[in-house]
Amino acid sequence: RSEPSYTPMRLPPMPCAAGGVVAARCVGGEDNAPADVEDDVAVVVSLAESLRRLVFAQDGEVDVHSSVGAGACHKFLRELSAATDRMCPETVDRSYREGFSRNYRLLFPDTQRHYRTDVLEACVEQLDAFVVNGTRYSLSEHVLSLGAAMRHSWGRLRLLLRAWLEPGSSADLGKVILAMSALDVAWANFERQYIMELMAIEERARSILVAAGELERRLRYAERDLGEQSAQARKLRRRLASYVARINSVANMKRKGRGDLGAEVLESAYDALAAGPDEQDASYIVAQRVLRSFGLLRAWLRQVRAWLERVDPYLSSNPGLVERLVDWEESWEAGRRYLSCPLRDSFCHVVSSMRAAKEAEPAFQAMCEDFDPEVFLVLPRLMWLAFLRRPSDHAEAMRSILPGAFSADAAPAASLDAFIAEHRRVNAQLSEVLGHEAAAALIVQRAIRGEAGDAMNGLSASHLEAVACFMRELEQWSMAAQRFCPDDWNSCMAAVLGILGGQEPTSAPKFRI
Repeated sequence: RSEPSYTPMRLPPMPCAAGGVVAARCVGGEDNAPADVEDDVAVVVSLAESLRRLVFAQDGEVDVHSSVGAGACHKFLRELSAATDRMCPETVDRSYREGFSRNYRLLFPDTQRHYRTDVLEACVEQLDAFVVNGTRYSLSEHVLSLGAAMRHSWGRLRLLLRAWLEPGSSADLGKVILAMSALDVAWANFERQYIMELMAIEERARSILVAAGELERRLRYAERDLGEQSAQARKLRRRLASYVARINSVANMKRKGRGDLGAEVLESAYDALAAGPDEQDASYIVAQRVLRSFGLLRAWLRQVRAWLERVDPYLSSNPGLVERLVDWEESWEAGRRYLSCPLRDSFCHVVSSMRAAKEAEPAFQAMCEDFDPEVFLVLPRLMWLAFLRRPSDHAEAMRSILPGAFSADAAPAASLDAFIAEHRRVNAQLSEVLGHEAAAALIVQRAIRGEAGDAMNGLSASHLEAVACFMRELEQWSMAAQRFCPDDWNSCMAAVLGILGGQEPTSAPKFRI
C-alpha cells in the first residue's frame, strides 16, 4: 500500500505588528485587549500549573503508562486544547480525519483538536516499529521526521510554560501563543501521517483473515458444485487449513498455538464418516466433532468479512476468534490421535469399556454426566482394568499414555507383566467364590465407589486382603498414567469424557468477534 501523498501543513502566519492577534493580546493594540491579556495570562498560569503536575519518567519524558501519569497527562492536554482554542483563532484543517477508518473516527469524531495521550506517547517515545502477530512493521522516515518536529514544538512549549512558574521570570505571552500554535500544526501533521500508517499496518495484519475468508468462499462453492471429496475441494481445503494453522499460531494464546494443523485430520474425519454411520463408534463421534469444529471456524470467517474494521489487528485480542481456534486445535489433536490406526481401534475399545461401566454403575454414569471431579480419579482405574482384562485390545491406547510400561517391541515391560499376572491371580481367587462375572463386577465397583458393599460379604480375610493389595497397586499405575505426560493424558480424558458426558450441542454458538 502506497503512502498517502499530501503537502504537510505549514505554520499559519501569526501577525506580530500592532493590531495583530499577538500584539493586541500582549501590548494592548485593540479595544479590550488589556482585559484579554489578563485572562490569557491567567490561562497560561493555570496551564503551567497543570504541566507541573505531570508525572515524568527517568528519561525526562512524560509518563503516560501509569494510571496517575496518564490521568495527569489527559487533564493537561484537555487544558492545552482549551487554551489553544482561546488564544489561537487560526485553526488547522483536520478534515483529513474523514478518511480515517471507523475505529479511528470514533477516537477523532470531528475536526476539533482532540489531543490524545496515545498520540503524544508515540511522538515522545519515538516509536518506529510495531510487532503485530509476530511480524515487524516499521513506520516510514516521513512519519518519524514529523514526530521529531512535534517533539521539538512540544519541548519548546514545556520550557516556556515552566518559565512562568519561576520567581522573577519575564515570560513572554506572545512566545507562548506562538509555541502553542506551532505545536498545534506539528501535532496535526504527525497525527495525520501516523494514523494513516497505523491504518495501513492494521490492514496488513488483518489480511490473513481476508485471504482465509476468500479461500473459505471458494471452498464452499467447490463443495456445492463439485462435491466435498472432489479434487478441487480437497485442494482448497488443504490451503484453507494451512491459513488457519498460521492464524492459530499467532492468535491462539489460550492453548498451544500450533502451526501444524494440517488437512490430513480433516480427510481422516471424512473417511471415518464414509466408513458407515455408527453413532456409537468412538472414531465416528471424534470425526463428527472434527468436522463440526472446522465448520464453526469456517462460519466465523464468513461472518467476520462484514466486520473487518472491528477486528483487533492483534488477532489474539479477538475472543470470538480465539474461542473458535481453541475448539479447533483441541478437536484437531483428538482427531490426529484417535482417527489413525492402530490407536483408533484401541481407543474405540477403551470407550466401549467405559460405556459398559457407565451402564452397569449408576454412580459412574452420574459422574460422567455431571463432570464430577471424582471422575478424573475413576477413569484411569477403569482404563487399566479394561487393559488388564483384554491387553491386546487396549495396548495401543495405554502405550500412548504410558510408553515406559512397554518394551521396544510394544510388549508389556516386566513390571506391567507382573501387574497383569496379579490381576489374573486375584480375579481367579474371587471367581472361585463369586463366579467370573461377579468377580469382575466387584473389582469395577471398588474402582468406582471405593467399596463394593454386599458383594464383599462371604469373602475370607485372605480374599479381602488380596483385593486391597490389588487396589493399591492399581492406584499406583493410575497415578503413573496421569503423571507421565499430563498433556497426553488430559487430551485422552477430554476425548473420552466428551463422548461419555452427554449430547452434542445442536445450535451454533452466537457470533462474536
